Amino acid sequence: MRLRPRLQEGWSTLFLLWAMILISAMAIARADLIFGLHVIPMVGTAALLAGTLLAKSQFSPNRAHLFSLIYGLFVVFVMVGTVDTFAAMPWRDRILDAENGIIMRQVIWLQKLIDGGTSRDGLIFVFQTSMIYWILGYTAAWYTFRKPRVWWAVVPTGLVLLSVVYYYAGPRPLQMYLALYMLLALLFVARTFLVEQEKGWRSSSVRYEKRIWFNFIRAGFVAALLALIFAWGLPPLSASATVGDALNGARGPWREFQDNWTRMFSALRSYGTTVSDPYQDTLVLGGPRTVGNTAVMDIIVPQELPYVYWQAKVHHTYEDGQWKSIDEPYTEYLPEDGAIDLPLTADRELITQTVITYLPNSSFIYGAPDIVNVDRPINVYASPDNRGKQLVSQVRAKYVLQLGDEYEVISRLSLADASSLRSATTNYPEWVTETYLQLPDNLTPETLDLAEELTAPFDNPFDKAISIRDYLRDNIAYNDQIQATPQGIDPVHYTLFVSQEAYCTYYASAMALMLRSQGVPSRLVSGYAQGSFDEETSSYRVQASNAHTWVEVYFPAYGWIQFEPTASIPAWDRPEQVGGSGGGDAFSQFTAQSFLDREELLQERLEPEIDNSVDEELLAELQGEDQQPVVEPSFWDTFPVWQAVGATVVLLVAVALSLFANEMNKRVEGDVDKSFNRLRNWSAWLGLSARETNTPYEQAEILVTAVPEGKEPIRTLTRQFVIKQFSAAKEFDLGFNARLQWKKLRPILIRQTLAKKLQNFRSRFSRQQDA
Repeated sequence: MRLRPRLQEGWSTLFLLWAMILISAMAIARADLIFGLHVIPMVGTAALLAGTLLAKSQFSPNRAHLFSLIYGLFVVFVMVGTVDTFAAMPWRDRILDAENGIIMRQVIWLQKLIDGGTSRDGLIFVFQTSMIYWILGYTAAWYTFRKPRVWWAVVPTGLVLLSVVYYYAGPRPLQMYLALYMLLALLFVARTFLVEQEKGWRSSSVRYEKRIWFNFIRAGFVAALLALIFAWGLPPLSASATVGDALNGARGPWREFQDNWTRMFSALRSYGTTVSDPYQDTLVLGGPRTVGNTAVMDIIVPQELPYVYWQAKVHHTYEDGQWKSIDEPYTEYLPEDGAIDLPLTADRELITQTVITYLPNSSFIYGAPDIVNVDRPINVYASPDNRGKQLVSQVRAKYVLQLGDEYEVISRLSLADASSLRSATTNYPEWVTETYLQLPDNLTPETLDLAEELTAPFDNPFDKAISIRDYLRDNIAYNDQIQATPQGIDPVHYTLFVSQEAYCTYYASAMALMLRSQGVPSRLVSGYAQGSFDEETSSYRVQASNAHTWVEVYFPAYGWIQFEPTASIPAWDRPEQVGGSGGGDAFSQFTAQSFLDREELLQERLEPEIDNSVDEELLAELQGEDQQPVVEPSFWDTFPVWQAVGATVVLLVAVALSLFANEMNKRVEGDVDKSFNRLRNWSAWLGLSARETNTPYEQAEILVTAVPEGKEPIRTLTRQFVIKQFSAAKEFDLGFNARLQWKKLRPILIRQTLAKKLQNFRSRFSRQQDA
């Protein structure tokens, strides 16, 4: 006879537990956050097997836990040591090497955690995640086979999986792993519950069906489906400033944890996700627009600024009624990397802005032009100029920003006066003329003639830009409900000479193209106008209605300067010279404190062979600012967390109610006396009346008359009740099983009762109608 190993809780219990650990570990491996995560499922499997053996051993709990720790360190070091970042290093060096060993790298990581540094060592994430899954696998086995605590085996692993699915924003459908885990967890709960019941039944010598657990699976599937349908219909949190304020106040500890997480695991791969940003790579001159007044962000500043824009994205070339952005590579910047290496520009002031976003998913980093530093990991989309400086088109957060997130931006705001810009040279770099003088082939002669007429009296780009700007503001009426330009007609021509109505995109396009036709480099930039300033909080409230597109003109030595051709937006005029009255109170109060030396800058631009000492001064100045790095992660995105939590809660309640109802049914229907009382109660629910003097058989026949389909189980249950009550032997008929009889009878009685209730309702409704 062949002996088979036995497990008191059943091999199916171990299999379900292993499947849960494996599903959770595979989700992390599939997320592909860093190389080497393929070891996580193997570590989890080894932990579960070790935990099962230790739980079934005779070791005391403390000794078993000690052995688990020793085994875990050994397995994790061996598994993580296979990651090929170690190349051909011997095994001993992979663990103990003073520079690249796992132990030393972990020590360095802890030092950075304490000192507030940023770690880029991806191997630490693999190592620590492996340790976590060893603990999860071991404790799941321990609380299943040694000290049964079903939720302690299910919940921790489930929470880890839920956090991965919630933050992941990559292309792989990790939600299916969570759904499968919930199903396995349900089956595991049902199975472990039956294991405990079976122990009690065996000790009490109660006969039961060996495959009774299949009924639990079937009921669980139905309960899970209903719970998921209900939870999926729960409304999501709306994106509002009020909700954002509430989250800011309530998520302090969690926000701090997120900050530290992103700082210490900055090497993890980030993915894009569906975002609520209004600006894409193509900007079309289309039909009417409706933007609403939803709060987009609050921007806290040291003091009220001269008129300012919150820049998002640059658009470079124009063709067939649409602007396109050049597809540029991005460079990742961390807070500790310092300032973005921008070209030097004169007469700019460093300002710090604290941005609180109210968009549910956002990728853009908004700030006054030009953004030079951000206190979180960012991706800077830029191409190099002839000196290798970064020509930035957009700045995006490495991790998608969520509702209520906060970040700090340092910008170099231009305070150049009109006199300086008017006297600027027109010796444009090659990278400017190649892109920002581009014109479409279908620009009409009328447009070219108008541009030449407006700019002819002036000999410098600044006055030419002001002339075209003022013409558009005076002659084109603002209307954001205009219809799209008819097919075959250039939108700029149609705006200037036919409709003479426009909103910001049309205004800016007309100005930029007319300037380009006169040899003045210009471009379009999208983002938001300044919004409304609140003196009490020293902040700007930016709403969706502030979404805007404007024109920037390039001036050598001064960089890109903003101009406002849209009639509905204030046209802030620069003063004739710094400290003059032309700029109004806002400008005069915001005088520059750190202008670069103009002559030195011009000399540096005209003589490429000299050193870049000004660069070093600027970087030293930026890095000397009093900055407090705050890194706000939003790891991955779009899983509906509240729906998932709601589904889990409802599912657990449904399972608990199902198990409780099943247990009560077993107790009632397994007892002949209680079973017959249930028949009497059902007769009352059906409106049947039985006298006190009626015998049990007479009472049964009254019920059979109303429910003829159930006559066999009704008569059988009644007969067994009579035998128990009145026979001398008090023994049931051979093969009698009360629960099997009720299994046949219950659906019949339910259908009959529902039909009776419906009939009564119709009768009452008819009487009310007649009355």
